[in-house]
Amino acid sequence: MVRPLSTALAAFTLCMSAAGQSFTVETMLKIARIGEPQLSPNGATIAFTVQTVDVEKNTKPRQIFTVPSNGGSPVQITTDGNNERPRWTFDGKRIIFISTRGGSAQVWSMDPAGGDAKALTNLSTEAGGVVISADAKYIVFTSSVFPECSISGAFDDACNKRLIDAEAKSKSHARVYTSLLYRHWTDWQGKRRQHLLSMPIGGGAVKDLTPGTRDVPPFSVGGSDDYAISPESNEVAYAINTDAEPAISTNSDLYVVPITGGEAKRITSNLGADNTPVYSSDGKYLAYRSQERAGYESDRWRLILLERATGAINVLTENLDRSVNSVTFSTDSKRVFFVQEDRGRHLLQMASVTGGGFRSIVNGDVSVDDVQFSRDGKTLIYTEQSGNKPVEIMRASSGGGPAAALTHMNDDLLRSVALQPLEEFAVEGAEGARVSSFLLKPRNFNARTKYPVLFLIHGGPQGAWGQTWSYRWNPQVFADAGYVVVMPNPRGSTGYGQKFTDEIN
Repeated sequence: MVRPLSTALAAFTLCMSAAGQSFTVETMLKIARIGEPQLSPNGATIAFTVQTVDVEKNTKPRQIFTVPSNGGSPVQITTDGNNERPRWTFDGKRIIFISTRGGSAQVWSMDPAGGDAKALTNLSTEAGGVVISADAKYIVFTSSVFPECSISGAFDDACNKRLIDAEAKSKSHARVYTSLLYRHWTDWQGKRRQHLLSMPIGGGAVKDLTPGTRDVPPFSVGGSDDYAISPESNEVAYAINTDAEPAISTNSDLYVVPITGGEAKRITSNLGADNTPVYSSDGKYLAYRSQERAGYESDRWRLILLERATGAINVLTENLDRSVNSVTFSTDSKRVFFVQEDRGRHLLQMASVTGGGFRSIVNGDVSVDDVQFSRDGKTLIYTEQSGNKPVEIMRASSGGGPAAALTHMNDDLLRSVALQPLEEFAVEGAEGARVSSFLLKPRNFNARTKYPVLFLIHGGPQGAWGQTWSYRWNPQVFADAGYVVVMPNPRGSTGYGQKFTDEIN
């Protein structure tokens, strides 16, 4: 039977409508990349960043938005330059952020609507990673400085500018190295080092809190800050690697230093890495992540509580065979919330500061991060993503009930494509090891049809595929091109226990 052309076209249209549009690289580049959420002190508003991709200009501009925490439409509050890392002052009347609107990356301040913008710094070495003291009197930030321009913690910007200008005018661009590490990916190690600087928020002398030839914080591939200001606003905790050859060492330790500068004091002496310091709101505890084994960057990250008054430590996750990622305290400082990596997911757990068992707060086929509480402890916000959903900001109530998405900036685009869920299966590998993989099928998959299979092999090798969204090797793009995509997590992968990770060694 031959159907009329109009009927055939109608059937084709219905089929394409059900299938959705193709999810190509070009489609992926249209997705708004949401990050850095910060809940206002009164719990009413969330400031966050959105990065977009301008293919024609080959740029990825990032701007700051706000959205009501009880739901509503996001409002863009910055436009000029790149703007990132919004941080609220304690009274909620200002947002401190990093911006390039003046031609270089500096610390700026604005009101919550984006008006009355003022530059707080104007340094030749630029600024990043800003945090604010609870009393709103000081800012602490990172800057790439010449060590010889900070004598006894007195920061000399004129000295830095003179050396920066001399480098720019030099006709020789040869590099001489007498030690490792001389390059991270595309960034060459020069004569400058990243330091923590502090200054009064209203203006005044800039202090170098970490003078010397070491980078503070140490090089990291991402994650939470490796520095924090105490709730009393008088102290800064930070991680630094002081070993003779940092390139072959993971031995970062935590130090504390007065926020106005001065002598630093080491507070950890573990042979492995200690980082990610987080103060409890009441100032009683300092939480941090720690690895036991020296020189082994893929060791299990344990969660440790340091009681500041006594120096006593409590390893909260000693019996948890999973690594801890980001950490935060409840508003009353009685509980610690942490993200744990488990079988391709990043899930939120809770523990009492006195120890004991764990309670799962957010679980399922998702990965969460950026966990924060309102000051009254009634509202929890966090980011959530999965293999078929990019990052969104979520809100949950301490009284229970389902979480609600606060950002919907990609909803229209995602409705037009047919992103498939990740499926999971396991097989018995060599020596009886149970190896899990994630599977992604093309849209309109037909079990009676043969498809080409594409194996994605993750790097590391201590890493893992899982329920996360990727802007680099997004499996949805491969699947939409007609491949059955298999993403194996063989031995060496993280999230399946430390023994499983160590078996690649």
